[in-house]
Amino acid sequence: MGDRDRLRVRVLGTVEARIGGNVVALGGSKQRALLALLLTRPGRTYPTDELIDALWHDEPPEGAATTIRSYVSRLRSALDGEASVSATAAGYALEVDPGNIDATDFEHQIRAADEALREGRPREAGEQLTSALSLWRGRPFGELADDGALRVEADRLEELRLHALERRLEADIEIGRAAEVVDAAEALTRQFPFRERLWQLLMLALYHSGRQADALDAYQRARKQLDEQLGIDPSPELQALEAAVLRHELARPGGATRPDRLPPQLTRFVGRESELEHLRAELSEARLVTLIGVGGVGKTRLALELARGSLELAADWRVFVDIAPAGNADEVLRAVAHALDVRDQPGQPLSSAIARDIGSARLLLILDNCEQAAEGAALLADQLIRACPNVRIVATSRMPLGVEGEVDYAVQPLALPRSDATDAEIADSEAVRLLFERSHVSARSPASDATAIAAAARICRDLDGLPLAIELAAARSRSLSLPEIAAHLDDRFRFLVSWRRVSSGRHQTLRQAMDWSHDLLAARDRELFEALCIFNGGFNLAAAVAVATASHDEVIDSVARLVDASLVMAETDQPETRYRMLETVREYGLALLAERGQSGAVRDRHASYFARVAELAEPELSGADQAEWFRRLELEHANLVAALDHLERRGDEHGLLEFTIRLTRFWYVRGHLDEARHWLERALAAATGTDPALRRRALTAAASIALLQGDYDAATAFAESSLEAARETGEDRLVANGLSNLGAIRLAAGDTSRAGELLIEAVALGRTIDDTRIRALALNNLADYELTVGAYARAEPLFSESLELLRARGDTANVARSLFNLGAVALRLNQPDEAEARLVESLGLSREIDDKEDLCWALIGLAALAAARGRGERAANLLGAAERLLDEMGAAFKAFERSLHDDAAAGAESLLGASAYAEAQAAGRRMFLAEALDIAVSD
Repeated sequence: MGDRDRLRVRVLGTVEARIGGNVVALGGSKQRALLALLLTRPGRTYPTDELIDALWHDEPPEGAATTIRSYVSRLRSALDGEASVSATAAGYALEVDPGNIDATDFEHQIRAADEALREGRPREAGEQLTSALSLWRGRPFGELADDGALRVEADRLEELRLHALERRLEADIEIGRAAEVVDAAEALTRQFPFRERLWQLLMLALYHSGRQADALDAYQRARKQLDEQLGIDPSPELQALEAAVLRHELARPGGATRPDRLPPQLTRFVGRESELEHLRAELSEARLVTLIGVGGVGKTRLALELARGSLELAADWRVFVDIAPAGNADEVLRAVAHALDVRDQPGQPLSSAIARDIGSARLLLILDNCEQAAEGAALLADQLIRACPNVRIVATSRMPLGVEGEVDYAVQPLALPRSDATDAEIADSEAVRLLFERSHVSARSPASDATAIAAAARICRDLDGLPLAIELAAARSRSLSLPEIAAHLDDRFRFLVSWRRVSSGRHQTLRQAMDWSHDLLAARDRELFEALCIFNGGFNLAAAVAVATASHDEVIDSVARLVDASLVMAETDQPETRYRMLETVREYGLALLAERGQSGAVRDRHASYFARVAELAEPELSGADQAEWFRRLELEHANLVAALDHLERRGDEHGLLEFTIRLTRFWYVRGHLDEARHWLERALAAATGTDPALRRRALTAAASIALLQGDYDAATAFAESSLEAARETGEDRLVANGLSNLGAIRLAAGDTSRAGELLIEAVALGRTIDDTRIRALALNNLADYELTVGAYARAEPLFSESLELLRARGDTANVARSLFNLGAVALRLNQPDEAEARLVESLGLSREIDDKEDLCWALIGLAALAAARGRGERAANLLGAAERLLDEMGAAFKAFERSLHDDAAAGAESLLGASAYAEAQAAGRRMFLAEALDIAVSD
């Protein structure tokens, strides 16, 4: 990716910026409007007074210039150095490469197209205009263009778009596609009835389509509109065109040497703009591009859209051939020959006749559905690209053809809305746009309220963004609302059936589309495919071997074939390849597995493998390599839960309890508290007669989770039972741990007297044992008690001693906690530099392992530091982000952390005022966590 590709700013529609393909959080409407205004004058200073007037008109708030400075600061941070905003005494200027702005590209391509038309290159002009118009997503600047300076610029760009539409009609007519543009010209004259150039183009399109009478009728309609609405006559140019049509004096425009043979586009193509751009670039270099992907992913429609937008590469001819009915190489040849109007020549192979007929013509040949006769398609493609110097082939297949020089491109499902997307962002996502587009075709008026938008997002996510599945779901909108459709997708293979009588057989149902891929597999590959569907959220090669009945080498080869068949996707951007399936494909395979009666056996192997993963992970989660193990368990999170569920259904009480205990630290650190509580309570309830030592460990784990959730009664009950069990063992190590845990719980519950007694006893006993981790945690908890009661001088040495022990163990998570505690002590002792060093280091370690609880505390500590240094907005932002994270975890404040939060909030509100504090805090709650963490450590 080049430097210019790093940043992309889009204003032809809602204002949006992307860095490296990721959407940038640009803030609220005023901040986005500021960016939009600066984009209208890239590299030039926009005076501050003009910005204030444009943003607030006649009612600027008090301190508007200060607010703009704040907006500029946030924009600088959001743009991450890919563009800069410079400030002068006069105003602000956005320093950005104009090539990174879609509006600049739009204008540049239209100017290039105008030049190409003037110089007699209509094909090139048409391609430029198609590319330019593909950038258009709606009214420029979206909702920001209601009035003022942005409205003027939006109107100018709207007029430029209309000019481009006219010029594209002109280019299409010039290259002999008059009949294809009649409908578009008619629609534009209805939309802009007083624009005479559109009437001229409509008349030309009709005339060159052999419809002289209709062309004259169009003139009369134009004359009537102008007379009745404006009281004027048609221009001399329009009158002269009518006369030329009457006398048949118009010369026939240039056109393709042979008529294109592409299926008619009966519905509008939606999305995939970046893919089309990438594929056009590939096709300009490669002679054979194969679009591969699972059934229903939209390969055929993408190939056709690619062909329609690649005029320069296919200046003479574009032909589509469906290979699906062909069963062998001879039938492939006959299908292609028929499409090209090539006849058998006596004594000459048909393939040679095809190559001779094409010759040096610039032909774009689409070979669709090649998987059924892959060998024949590959042989023909290889011969044509060798014999015909200007032919280019786009093939679609479930797997690559294997031809030398072939570029295979994996077609992905349509882009889905993010989980935290706004209604507008959901409606603008590719998958939802397709659903609404096809729902409109089926139901004419799909609901667009918040409920329908939420249902649309659920439908598209449940269906993996597969275009076929989405279109089949949209067809149901003739009789069901979108929420009702969403509710029926649990049985998607029965529910998603086409009502169209003439649709392709393999696209009549979602099940048939899946069968089309599955039936191509060898028997041993089918068996492995079905077994692999047991995985939730993906798998690695070791896991695949664990659930298979084949050898390691056989699994490697079989997985590779499943990847080639587009049933499994390989993510090779990490040291260890990760494999995953679309949920629709996975559910299809699970149904087949159940039909064969193999589900139970495969689930047994799956659960055994992940129980072993948890066993290996448990000791590592408090060691030097814990960050890697936390990452690995997060990757396998869904698989771990599925394995637990299977053990419970199987009645394996001991296995369930042991497995659950081993995952508790992972759940705790990563903030999956409700899940941890659910499984611990279920496992304890089921395992009444299990090993007492195992139950004690489960009770200890349950107490720690309930503590973080703020359920102190339950936490106390769990901890007291655990302590009682520990005393029965007579092991000082376990007793010290039990005392420490119970003391921490009573401290959080506000029972400081009892907490102090328990924690003093825990530390005294802890100093007599060899377990440095238990001793360190007891010291930390006693120090936390001292911190809570305000004895900062006594807290500091205890925290320091605990930190030294934990650093020696490499226990990242607990080191982060100790560093926060020491930072908190420094805050209370008015040592800001020491506090900052401790808190920043704590935040970095917590971020490394994604420890949600410690991230919250570090954010609050840094918020308190910001408030103490007079940075009220930063403090409020960080507090809002921490509060949101705690809410997402379902966690509660502990006593000291609550007091620190409240002090920081009071300080920030004093600096900002109540209203500004509430706004900044709310902004923090809306931030992505990564954004808040970056703010926390920025200068």
